[in-house]
Amino acid sequence: NPGVAVANGTDALIVALKALGVQAGDHVVTSPFTFFASAGSIAWIGAVPKLADVELDTALLDPKAAEAAVDSRTTCVLPVHLYGQLADMRAFRALADRKKLTVLEDGAQCHGAERDGYRCGEIGDAAAFSFYPTKNLGACGEAGMLLSKRADVLQRAKRLRDHGSPAKYAHA
Repeated sequence: NPGVAVANGTDALIVALKALGVQAGDHVVTSPFTFFASAGSIAWIGAVPKLADVELDTALLDPKAAEAAVDSRTTCVLPVHLYGQLADMRAFRALADRKKLTVLEDGAQCHGAERDGYRCGEIGDAAAFSFYPTKNLGACGEAGMLLSKRADVLQRAKRLRDHGSPAKYAHA
C-alpha cells in the first residue's frame, strides 16, 4: 500500500483519523490494552474513545466486544495489533461493512506480521505505524507512517501533514 510519512506514530494515528473523516464528537471503538496514543489520538481530534474489552488469550481487541460498543455516533473502529500479532481484521472489516464504519489499524507493534494470509494495512481503510527506536522496526529517532489503499485518504493525509498544501508553496 502507498504511504504517507509523518513525524511519529501518534501523528500517524491523528492524521489517519482525520483523513478517514472522523470528526469531533464521533465515537471511535478501540482497545483499553494499548499505549496511551491509541485513545489519546482519538481524544486529541475531539472524538470520543469507546473502549471495548480484549480477548484473554491474545490481549487483542475482541470483535464481539467492539461490536457491542458501537452506537449511533460511532464512525470508526481502531483495533490495536500487539506483540507482533494482528487482530482479527476479517471480523473487523465485516463489522465495519455491516455498520458503515471505517477501520484504522494501529500497527505500531506489528511491522511485517501476517495473519490468515494478510498483513497489517491490507484490510483496514488505513493503518498507522510508529518507528520509535524501541519498536520492532525502529528508526534512529521518532518517525511514523500511515498506509492506505484509498487514494482519497492518502490525498487528505498528505495535505493534513503539510498545512493543507496540494503542491509546494500552495496552501488551501
